[in-house]
Amino acid sequence: MRFLIICGVLLALSGAAHADDNIFNSTKALKEQTVRLRDEALEVVKTPLDTDDYGLVGTLAVTGAVGLTYVFDGDIRTKLQGSKSKGLDKVTDVGNLVGDPFLHLGIAAAVYGGGIFAGSPRWKETGEMLGEAIILADATTFILKESIGRARPFVKGDKGAFTPGQFKTDYNSLPSMHTSSSFAMASVMAATSESIPIKALYYSAATFVGFSRIYQDKHWASDIVLSAAIGELCGRIVMATHVKKGGAKVSLVPLVSENSAGLALLGRW
Repeated sequence: MRFLIICGVLLALSGAAHADDNIFNSTKALKEQTVRLRDEALEVVKTPLDTDDYGLVGTLAVTGAVGLTYVFDGDIRTKLQGSKSKGLDKVTDVGNLVGDPFLHLGIAAAVYGGGIFAGSPRWKETGEMLGEAIILADATTFILKESIGRARPFVKGDKGAFTPGQFKTDYNSLPSMHTSSSFAMASVMAATSESIPIKALYYSAATFVGFSRIYQDKHWASDIVLSAAIGELCGRIVMATHVKKGGAKVSLVPLVSENSAGLALLGRW
């Protein structure tokens, strides 16, 4: 895994030598990237309390979902821990690997560098968006982890064990960085595709990462619900920022199925 990350960074660096205006060879581009990331971070803080764009409504909905899941945390854990199998053990090992935040950063760097190398503004910007969304999701998750201090399931088996400010890996269950990072990636990648099955595939992969963390007793189910919301929020904020700067084009399109209807965020280049 670490090898893949190094390869991704090296590809980005090698690509930088073949094009202008990127963060590896342009101070201006680096400054713009830093300012954009700062602005996006401020949006992450403001949006959950924003009453104009349904941010507060979304926050209340997520809070309700997390609270409801919290009620059943113990039951979900008991059910999954009683359903162990060698097959699921191996598959969820893959889920844990795929959800590694460091691997995600390597992928973002590889996409960014590959876009530069190939002279593709689309993939260069996709790499930018992936990197920004992952960094925002990981930073948000880290701050909450250490502030909340929830004990991981395997520590005490008590969903209500909270010891804030521990700065110990056994007491940073809420939220899950693997999951928030995975949903941040899924949010960006889904917005770049017009295919509903592909969108579903991205979110299914992120959801499986969350399931893997619960199955392997690293997180409670309510941790995963909050983490998914964080990742989605960060991905959407990054997409919106790039639309404002004249990059990716995003629109809301109707999404209709046999049993429901709604709106989807769709990105185009």
